[in-house]
Amino acid sequence: MAGLYVVILAAGKSKRINSKKSKLLLPLCGKELLAYPTEAALSLNPEKLILVVGGPHEDCIVKRFSRYNPLFVEQPEPRGTGDAVKRTQKHIPEDADVIVMPGDVPLIKDSTLKSMLKFHREKKAVATVLTVEHPKPEGYGRIVRSKGDRILMIVEEKDAFPEEKAIKEINSGIYVFEAGKLFKALKDIRPDNKQGEYYLTDVIEILQRREKRVYAFMIDNYREITGVNTREQFSEAAVYMQEEIKRYWLSKGVTFIDPRLVYIESDVEIGQDAVIYPFVSLLGKTRIGQDAIIGPNRVLKDMEVPDGEELF
Repeated sequence: MAGLYVVILAAGKSKRINSKKSKLLLPLCGKELLAYPTEAALSLNPEKLILVVGGPHEDCIVKRFSRYNPLFVEQPEPRGTGDAVKRTQKHIPEDADVIVMPGDVPLIKDSTLKSMLKFHREKKAVATVLTVEHPKPEGYGRIVRSKGDRILMIVEEKDAFPEEKAIKEINSGIYVFEAGKLFKALKDIRPDNKQGEYYLTDVIEILQRREKRVYAFMIDNYREITGVNTREQFSEAAVYMQEEIKRYWLSKGVTFIDPRLVYIESDVEIGQDAVIYPFVSLLGKTRIGQDAIIGPNRVLKDMEVPDGEELF
């Protein structure tokens, strides 16, 4: 079986987020935004995780994410996603599978990445695109299908005709490629678009024309591929993540008197039959024991609450 490499695109200026720091370093439910796709990627046990970095926040990202032991590859100028991926070529064998994904998709599940990779290998695809039907597809590239699961091309929003903008199936920005075919196609893309950039999406049409084995792997939950470019999108992602965290603990036997009025960060642990009252915030590496009760109006950070303890 081919080896697996994962490339996460983490370069850029984060202009639209209106912050002095990279959007990828903003704290989301207790971790940097970039930590979520990074940890999802590492769950696949790749041969190597590669972070493409560049721009004014490069040093901060390198410093903070060295703990994951990735290979950092620099993109000195923001020339598009195609240019970013091209810079990883010397680090990836031609016979490998390579997953490419943006760094601003914190809700992507490791199970989705595993299913997509399995689909890609079963189809013997040269490229697989993770897609979803989105109720608000504005801003996303549209999937133009050939037949069945096959893709003809991806059209970026800025370059789409009205009939293409009406398509609901969108590109998540997450792909699996056969590495050798990917890098060969990248040599042929051109920046002849309104942004003057090298689009990674252009390789889809090239590979479809040459190889035919280009597929869409569609998922049901559009929230999972929510990208974060603005503060509004950041808040949406935080709300979605809170819902998922609380749904998980409910399934583990935790009682929330009103889950809408509780905030829980991603590294918190809660024991079975614990009861959490409204207006509680559980932060950092807080551990709540079994049968413990946390009364209202409490903020616990990095605290250990023993089994059966009652805090009122």
